[in-house]
Amino acid sequence: MKISFSLLAEQIINDEERILKELAVEKSLCDITSNIEGLKQFAEAFHFIRYDFCHLNFIVGERCCTNEFLWEGIAKNLYEELGGKSGQSHNQLYRDFLASVGAREEDSLKEPAFASLFNRALQTYCRQAPLAEALFTIAIYEAFDIPDYQLLLRVVKQADVSQQGLRFFQLHAVANHFEMFEDVVAWLRKQEGGESAFNRAKEFVFQTQTEMWRGLIAHLQDKTTDCCI
Repeated sequence: MKISFSLLAEQIINDEERILKELAVEKSLCDITSNIEGLKQFAEAFHFIRYDFCHLNFIVGERCCTNEFLWEGIAKNLYEELGGKSGQSHNQLYRDFLASVGAREEDSLKEPAFASLFNRALQTYCRQAPLAEALFTIAIYEAFDIPDYQLLLRVVKQADVSQQGLRFFQLHAVANHFEMFEDVVAWLRKQEGGESAFNRAKEFVFQTQTEMWRGLIAHLQDKTTDCCI
């Protein structure tokens, strides 16, 4: 399936792919998930990387007040999170993944320290940064779906995850939700100081995302080492 991207989306995707390669994320995760305990640890830890994203949309959406032009992309994004017209919610798809690998149910999971730092940084930025930067942050993270989830799909496939468990990753690996925000991103960048605001948001997002990948891998390596002792 060929996906069409804008030049801006392609640039963001290429930058993220470069970071993923530099950090050797795919090799590390493939090594970790090559046994069932490592796969369970990954499923449980990654839950906390993706579960808070709807909350971030609500935080930024509230700041848009009655300006429907600004919150249109957020509204569409949340609709997709619910599964659109006929699909299952993304939360349910991830629950299916947890169940498919024999991981614990989400209510019994404890948020790792690295994930707590990641989520707290995003929440604080979405609340306290200028609104344009907060909107840019949500949009840029949506562009990460393609490179991140295509990589993660390869990881879980090599771990022989069942078709039911793969659906969450398959859906996100072809998601182009960045396009929902392109009109507002283009308009905000044209406003006074807009390009500088976009660059600040992009720097924050890439720095935060890079630290997340490092934290995830270190956490999983510690967990899997403990399991082997």
